[in-house]
Amino acid sequence: MKIAKFILVGLLVTILGLVTWYWIDRPSVLHSACAIGLPNYSIPSELEPDEVGCAILAPGSRYEGLLITGFEASNFSSPDFPPVPSEFGSDDTRSWFHCPQDGCGVALAQQLDRNHLKGCIEDSLFHTGFAKIEVEGWVTISKGAFGHLGAYPRDFYASRIVSVSPPPDEVIAKWVDGYRRNKLCD
Repeated sequence: MKIAKFILVGLLVTILGLVTWYWIDRPSVLHSACAIGLPNYSIPSELEPDEVGCAILAPGSRYEGLLITGFEASNFSSPDFPPVPSEFGSDDTRSWFHCPQDGCGVALAQQLDRNHLKGCIEDSLFHTGFAKIEVEGWVTISKGAFGHLGAYPRDFYASRIVSVSPPPDEVIAKWVDGYRRNKLCD
């Protein structure tokens, strides 16, 4: 009887410890479970588990932000992203952007194809696309290295592009200024 009581108390303490750990640090619990071979329970049915791996996703939400694309770049930044540990600080809002399974759509492709950097590097290989977008999807909330060469602190998996518009003028002005300082404009 004492052994059964001891086992029962041990199980209860273990369960309470796991529940507390989950409540305090959900991403770490889910990542640890995935790392030992259990399924990643943060992945929605719309995404392939092999694509996401053990990266933990926040619940699906709507985000507004800036998408900048180019040679080996797919940078979506939103001030609404939950913070994640990053070597650039917790205010690093960059993510590697993945289009919805049915594609990003004509409106986004047309916006990204516009040349906002007239008079600067015109080589199509180095074309930089800019778009302000509103999108629904999932963002990773666990620490990681995502995108090209692991340069991004998070991944973003879009489920639907809600709206597309030109980027703010001050963003383009900042890029043109940077290109001019580096003598990459006429």
